[in-house]
Amino acid sequence: MSELWSKRERPNKGSVVINRGVTIVGSLSLEGEVFIEGTVDGEVWCTSLEIDTRGIVDGLIVADRVVVLGEFKGHIYAGELILRTGCAIEGHIFHNKLVLEQGCYFEGKSRRHPNPRQLAPVAEGRAPMSEQLEARRSEEFEARVA
Repeated sequence: MSELWSKRERPNKGSVVINRGVTIVGSLSLEGEVFIEGTVDGEVWCTSLEIDTRGIVDGLIVADRVVVLGEFKGHIYAGELILRTGCAIEGHIFHNKLVLEQGCYFEGKSRRHPNPRQLAPVAEGRAPMSEQLEARRSEEFEARVA
């Protein structure tokens, strides 16, 4: 099925699969894995992301690990970025580790940084992902206690 999930029968809890034919417009933010066979027009903030051969993302990706087999246009901030044969990337990539396979297409700027997630823009009025998750956990805890 995918590089992220080839050794497992089902995705882990907290994982998201965006199937072929599905389009998401907006922002997706989670602590977990994302596998995209469909289309995303917006932001994806996650732990690990894979864009399948027919997957398309236009926007922003912020993740620890990103594997691209499909199409991407925009900005990527990833600790490890792997561009597979046949993928098409246009934009700016910020990474600590970059793997370019023969036959991948990349047009844009590349910048190595020890922690590229620190460079990712924070939308106006939006706290960084770690702060959002901590706030959500505090709210959930308070709701259970009350």
